[in-house]
Amino acid sequence: MNAAQQELFDLAILRVLDANRSRFGLNAEGIGHMLIGFGFGSAKPDDVVDRVDVLARKGLVEEVLKALGAANRAWRITTKGIAIVDERG
Repeated sequence: MNAAQQELFDLAILRVLDANRSRFGLNAEGIGHMLIGFGFGSAKPDDVVDRVDVLARKGLVEEVLKALGAANRAWRITTKGIAIVDERG
């Protein structure tokens, strides 16, 4: 992915998480499934996890702590992430 595609992919992830503001968040498979609507239907769960981790380091998303363990990771959007989605439409 080039830089422009990566930015669109990140924004699509933020939009997916913005649409689901539950306290439980979404896992990589759930996010990946919803990315189909943004033209990223070929996104693999590992690709989603890699980018979500980057977005988490930027403070745009946060990991929801799950008692079941690391294999069942989930994330939700932060206030900073919501501001980015609102700014970019």
